[in-house]
Amino acid sequence: MVFDTERVLIRKLCTSDIENFYDMQSNPNVMRHIKKYMNRSESENELKRFISYYENKEIFYKIWAVIRKDNEDFMGICGVYENEKSEFEIAYRLRELYWGKGYGAEIAINLINYCFEKTNLNELSAYVSAQNNSSIYILEKEMEFIEEFFCKKTNSFERVYKLKKESWLSDKCNDFDK
Repeated sequence: MVFDTERVLIRKLCTSDIENFYDMQSNPNVMRHIKKYMNRSESENELKRFISYYENKEIFYKIWAVIRKDNEDFMGICGVYENEKSEFEIAYRLRELYWGKGYGAEIAINLINYCFEKTNLNELSAYVSAQNNSSIYILEKEMEFIEEFFCKKTNSFERVYKLKKESWLSDKCNDFDK
């Protein structure tokens, strides 16, 4: 286990996750704000790629499985990785049947906590499609909005959020004082 929350646990991905991973990756509703949905072969390759990064010390790329505690169902993925801009970007994605139940916010908050408490990271970023209102809602609560821009790679507008460890610690202390 990497970390857990009240309702979920976060662990390394494994090849036996493929059925539910494929269910998520092949769903156009899940993938519409991320990238093109995937067929079975593409999903298998992506799962293998994510798993391969666990042993690769050259690349900072940690994508994990999100598992529901009460029934051990694979809910989705979350993680942090160094993007092409050398920023440490958080990410999360859930299977559609888990949308609208507060899991995204629960995962995001605890992922941020993990990154700042258990790693040496001092700043996190998040990129989200300007059309992804659910993720924007979550990120607006936890991180600072930086800008909206047109991304040629996705051919869409994206929003950037950032959070510095010192701000997170300060907010955490202020919450404790209340």
